[in-house]
Amino acid sequence: MSDSIEWLGECCFEKPMGGPGMRGGVSLTAVRGPAEDLLRRLGAEDRRIGTWAHYRDLDPLSVDALWTPCMYGTSGEWSYVLEDSGVCAWYQHWADGNSSVMPRDGEEFVCLYANVAVQPSWLFYAPGDGSLLRAEFRHSLTGPARESESGRAHLLDSRLRSNGAVWPDPDAFSSPAQWRAFVEDRSPGLHAAVWRSVGEHTGLRIPRAAVEAGELPAALLVDPFI
Repeated sequence: MSDSIEWLGECCFEKPMGGPGMRGGVSLTAVRGPAEDLLRRLGAEDRRIGTWAHYRDLDPLSVDALWTPCMYGTSGEWSYVLEDSGVCAWYQHWADGNSSVMPRDGEEFVCLYANVAVQPSWLFYAPGDGSLLRAEFRHSLTGPARESESGRAHLLDSRLRSNGAVWPDPDAFSSPAQWRAFVEDRSPGLHAAVWRSVGEHTGLRIPRAAVEAGELPAALLVDPFI
């Protein structure tokens, strides 16, 4: 369990560690493909990839304002980038209309943007058929459930539903008080349920001890807010 990705959701609303690694408010961007390609698409220069053997070796005070640090790694066929302190370079580049970060044809892709400072948190998923789906946490990726659907996106949505990460609409409750009680009961576990569902669907595993100790390699991405 410690090497699943559910723990990143469980720790979502903790304050960032401040070094040497990451834990609270971490966002994930991952594709089935090479790590170097993912980093370049997020704006990393070749000379800034592999410069630091470990994230803990990167001095944040030495990073120019044009750049934002990340931690990266691989899990099976997947490559992933982790960012904390409320940053998610992929999301911001996507929101700014940067086509270079869009999933390619045949490429499976996922982004979990914690966005803890302002909410909502976002899930993006490309199953590899040319589509890019998105949903706020607690919402369905694909709309009303249909038992006959078997595509990758619907399989992920089924995981979300079975783990309690897709909530009924407020109109389904008999009173506002009943809805508020439901939200108070389910909210503490929502982020863990979403991350767990994505981990079960993709097979992604991210070593908690290594991430918290800053033992994964670091790279610098173009700061999307500059």
